[in-house]
Amino acid sequence: MIYTGNNGRIYLARSVTSGLQGTFTLNVTEGIALGDQEQLSLRTIAGDGKNAKVKTSSPISKTNPSRSRVFTVVSPGSNYQVGDRVRLVNSKNNDVTGTFAISATATRGVDSEREILDDKYRIAKIRSWSLTSNSEVVETTSLGDTTKTFSPSVTSGEGNATLMFYEDDLSNKKLDRQKDTFELVDLLFPQGTPPRVIMNLAIDGSTDGPASDVGGNALWKNNFLFNAYITSASLGVNYGEVVTIDTSFTVDGSWLDRPRVAGKVLL
Repeated sequence: MIYTGNNGRIYLARSVTSGLQGTFTLNVTEGIALGDQEQLSLRTIAGDGKNAKVKTSSPISKTNPSRSRVFTVVSPGSNYQVGDRVRLVNSKNNDVTGTFAISATATRGVDSEREILDDKYRIAKIRSWSLTSNSEVVETTSLGDTTKTFSPSVTSGEGNATLMFYEDDLSNKKLDRQKDTFELVDLLFPQGTPPRVIMNLAIDGSTDGPASDVGGNALWKNNFLFNAYITSASLGVNYGEVVTIDTSFTVDGSWLDRPRVAGKVLL
């Protein structure tokens, strides 16, 4: 199989999912018992957070006079913000604690292509890109050796991408279109902490299944998919031409997907 460039299917998608992180100490409501390492859900009182889960550090009986327990996040959920007000609830949907405020969240990237399709992440098109992978090695030569030996260490990645500055097709209504443009500007030229992004870099025109499936027309499978940070952005404009932005990025973590051959049908 010969892979060919297909820049029309390259995307940059911004991750906007914020989940809980860490541990926190709360008082369990009187008359409520909890088992060892019992998992609890969060009921949102004020905010948009959903699907987070925590577990108890130790059991507690209904009559235990000491009601303080440490809770550890086991599933971060999404759309939580610092200051959101929530309660812990058990499997019977009974309140386990009083209302408390979220004190720490973390912006997450994605774990798979399916998450991009399901969550409708905002997408910006990329016209061209390059990607470099760097593998470090650690010297393991011992005293008395006559040749040097090495052992593999960490792998890192970096690259460049040229974006086409445009309003995407997800929100094509008046003020929403302006909002799309503002979000792209904020992503590339942030006033605060740079957000983590999702890079999806396609290299050929293979198809594999219907548009609704991962690997189908909606998101082609022969690609490099990973979380990253934009480290530089340069905007260039020529009269009458498409506005483009030259960016550099650094890969954050391991590949979520990479090109492979699995019975693909080439265009």
